[in-house]
Amino acid sequence: MHIQNLNLLKIYALATLLLSSIVFSDEPLIVDVRSLEEVKTGIIQDAIHIEWMQIDKEINNIDITKDRPIYLYCRSGNRSGKAAVILEKIGFTNVINAGGIDEAAKKLEKKIVQYSE
Repeated sequence: MHIQNLNLLKIYALATLLLSSIVFSDEPLIVDVRSLEEVKTGIIQDAIHIEWMQIDKEINNIDITKDRPIYLYCRSGNRSGKAAVILEKIGFTNVINAGGIDEAAKKLEKKIVQYSE
């Protein structure tokens, strides 16, 4: 009986750790704000795609805090800069324009990978 309780305690502790790492993650959110056609040519590893003109609507579909780091990138840094301004206007406080895709991949130390929906 004692071993069974110990195993349940281990499972509970592991589940709590995993859940807290998802909910309270300080990992930055990486967002590709280019068009879908551009994204199909490659996307930074672990990035999500939200076109810059939809950023204010779509960001609310993601459960993140307003102070979580958000790295935005596009082809050259222009659209990601516009998206950063939009996010700041709606209360996000840790928004970084990472520039163009190649520059952003280097800054974030991530690979550019094939996009899959």
